Amino acid sequence: MRVRTALLAATIIGLGLTTGAMAQREEMVTLRTSELKIDPANPVIDLSVTESVTSAPDMASFSTGVETSALKARDAIQKNAVKMSAVMAQLKAIGIADKDIQTSALSLRRDVDYLPTGKTRFKGYTVANQVSAKLRDLSRLGDVLDALAAGGATEFNGPNFELDNNETAKNAARDKAWATATKLAEYHARKAGFSGVKVVRVSEAISQQSQQEPVYMVKQAYAAEAAADATSTPMAAGEIATEVRLSVSFTMVR
Repeated sequence: MRVRTALLAATIIGLGLTTGAMAQREEMVTLRTSELKIDPANPVIDLSVTESVTSAPDMASFSTGVETSALKARDAIQKNAVKMSAVMAQLKAIGIADKDIQTSALSLRRDVDYLPTGKTRFKGYTVANQVSAKLRDLSRLGDVLDALAAGGATEFNGPNFELDNNETAKNAARDKAWATATKLAEYHARKAGFSGVKVVRVSEAISQQSQQEPVYMVKQAYAAEAAADATSTPMAAGEIATEVRLSVSFTMVR
């Protein structure tokens, strides 16, 4: 796990001083102090500090499914059920548990052709069925696309890399943010002639972001080729950034 400082901004209320330093990206959040009773003898320091840590993901989520067409709606549904059963079997075969498979979309539509005369001609019905899944064994990630294509999947979206349990990462980022905020508040207090600070209010915002965008959007034409190719599809998990932003109000004390 690596720690990175993403943002640091400070505002001193009551002394008429403003100081700031930024890294990585420009952004500042300042607490409103109208709710605090500011004592001129103990001015208030408002800080907004953002710290982030990066960690290797331990889970990947994606969606996959099939689309089938037939002249009759009943036939389209039956064809879809057969193909989707094969896809579900492939998901389980690569080690995905039942609890990590969930139907995310199911649709039935009437298809028509638009003629030059402005009229329409009925073509049949199309059924689309998609599921979302979570893979907790990333060593199998390279096999996912190939297995799904072999099972008859016609669409694949993802993967999105995640942390299954991010408490360790969040706490590490919190510790860094608290240390940074406290150190800076004490610095300003000493510069203003005070001996220390006391926390009077704090708020927190947490975000997680993969450093990698979703990789694949696979359609039927490629799926058939992937199924015939014995080479496993390469995928790289990268890292997940867990970011904690603390907004802290301190009072200076003698």
